[in-house]
Amino acid sequence: MKSYQVLKNRNFLWLFLSATTSKLGTSVFQVALPLLVYELTRSPSLMALTFVLEITPQVLFSLMGGAFADRISKRNILLLGEIISSVLIVIIPLASLANSLEVWIVYVVAFCLSSVSAFYHPSFESVVPEILKGENLIQGNSLFKLSETITTFIGPSIAGVLIAVIGIHNLLYLNFVTYLLSAIFIGFINEKYKSSSSNSSIISSIKEGINYVLKTKKILIGTIFIFMVNLGYGAMESLFMFYLKDSLKLSSQYVGLIFSLQTLGSFLAIYLANKLNKMPRGNIIIIAGLIIGIGQVALTMSQGIVILLITCRIVIIGSVTILSINWFTLRQEVVPPSLLGRVISSTRMLAFLALPFGGMVSGIIAEYMDVALIFTFAGVLTFILSLIGLKTALFQRQQHVPREVTSKTD
Repeated sequence: MKSYQVLKNRNFLWLFLSATTSKLGTSVFQVALPLLVYELTRSPSLMALTFVLEITPQVLFSLMGGAFADRISKRNILLLGEIISSVLIVIIPLASLANSLEVWIVYVVAFCLSSVSAFYHPSFESVVPEILKGENLIQGNSLFKLSETITTFIGPSIAGVLIAVIGIHNLLYLNFVTYLLSAIFIGFINEKYKSSSSNSSIISSIKEGINYVLKTKKILIGTIFIFMVNLGYGAMESLFMFYLKDSLKLSSQYVGLIFSLQTLGSFLAIYLANKLNKMPRGNIIIIAGLIIGIGQVALTMSQGIVILLITCRIVIIGSVTILSINWFTLRQEVVPPSLLGRVISSTRMLAFLALPFGGMVSGIIAEYMDVALIFTFAGVLTFILSLIGLKTALFQRQQHVPREVTSKTD
């Protein structure tokens, strides 16, 4: 079955349109936010603080977001999340219009938007396997990743043009429109995807999700593996711009070219994800980890040869994308629907912890060590951990049988 055929599913189509418009707005905001803070403060440290404020809510509230996803209507959580986001984002241009915009307002909005995401994402990911079944699941996840790749590619370009024409503050009215449109699309989804009610407390619900992760070997090993890969990936991503500008002395034109062309890796990964649909998810995840490690080491050997550097980035970004698609799908296939939101939030929280931690550690080490050596070390570590993964329960010779095939009640 071709991936575009899942769009014939009415509820999936509305969810896909909602996610696409929402991600387009988010990709625009991610460009506008640091530029806005820079315009207000001219301080690199205060610009760095914005990254911390965007990551922290994902760690603080993800577990609670997963508990809510498994207790109340997922559709309503998604709808409310988009409405709240549209209201939050419009605060900045309105404050600017009233000549009362200060950096603390931007920080509060950024923190609140990320907090909404911590509740939104578990419901979004856990509703997908309720809409799609069987082979359609990997195809649907691939389409979501394709949408994310395209919006990430064009969003910054749109933002750059509009900032020059209408200014940063007015650009955020576009975010308001995209989040509002996303809410309207969610409103068309048939309200049959409801979370199971529970008489237990929120804390008990969270513990139940964590206990499932700890007791389910494949999910636990997969979570640890993703965490370790993200440590190395976070170390590289946090220093990659510095490596291009400071170590390789590349011009801004070359930097822009690299960031644009590396997106080709995601497109290739989305194509391969459908072709490799019959291959065990865990095997693809581990193989992707091996390739990420090789790509990180090879990148440092490319030196100033831009074509080789771009090739390495395409390989790395493509491997990260196909790893993400299969990790999402593995959780959706293995975890019972009643626990999926909490399991997603638990594993996602750990993943978010790894990214800033890897970036922070590599940033400190970079004061005393060449960045290329840090990339090499991260790549070797990722490769070794992936080799170890070949001996774990995550790697298997036979594909996991999806839940709906083995259960007559689904």
